[in-house]
Amino acid sequence: MRAALKIFGILVGFFLFLSITVKNKPIFNYVYDVTSPATKYAQSATENFFDRSVNSTEKYSKKLFDNSVPRVKDSVDSKLSSTLKRAAATGAEPEEKILESEKKELDQLIKNH
Repeated sequence: MRAALKIFGILVGFFLFLSITVKNKPIFNYVYDVTSPATKYAQSATENFFDRSVNSTEKYSKKLFDNSVPRVKDSVDSKLSSTLKRAAATGAEPEEKILESEKKELDQLIKNH
């Protein structure tokens, strides 16, 4: 607590010191005139650094996203993948035959539900 009060007192004293007027101008303005070129340079350098950093991050993010999408469509070409596909491709009928009575029963079930 004592350290916080000490720091607060130093800040108030420094503020009062910078507010003292010399030749109708506060001391702060004299200090600002001396330090402003350096602070303006530091601010512009920092802004440029962050702009370059954001631009490069954006470029790498786009590159990463573009590379995450596959360019080739994945598919399975196997004779074991599906008997229905082979039957449809060759024009053959399925191995199991459905009787007319079974078709009627299925139609009836569909109508009821």
